[in-house]
Amino acid sequence: MWQLHVAAASHLVNSLYTRLAWGARIVMIGSRTMQGAAGRSQYAATKAALQGMVRSWALELADRGITANLIAPGATQTPMLQDPARQGTPPKLPPIGRFVQPAEVAGMAAFLLGPDAGAMTGQSLVMCGGASL
Repeated sequence: MWQLHVAAASHLVNSLYTRLAWGARIVMIGSRTMQGAAGRSQYAATKAALQGMVRSWALELADRGITANLIAPGATQTPMLQDPARQGTPPKLPPIGRFVQPAEVAGMAAFLLGPDAGAMTGQSLVMCGGASL
């Protein structure tokens, strides 16, 4: 789990570190679970580590106009919701009455990658339909 969620992201950014142009954007996809969840401690720890790396990259790269942000979706309408391994902890509908849609996460990523997000860096944007309220 660590290799997939943390080491891969670290390797990617470290490989590109000196090649990123002025004003480049880094957007990582994490999970609302970074805040902790019963029975999911290892997964939550990897997502929290990713959040810490994004915040560090934001500080390290700010003088080059490079931003780094994290999108942290809650339960998203993907095949992962039907994973048999989740049968013991099925996702609950958030207050908005539906799960986050992949297109909504993609739309947030598109915004963060664009010129209007130049002043946003080091942030974790939780998209959970109100589940964290």
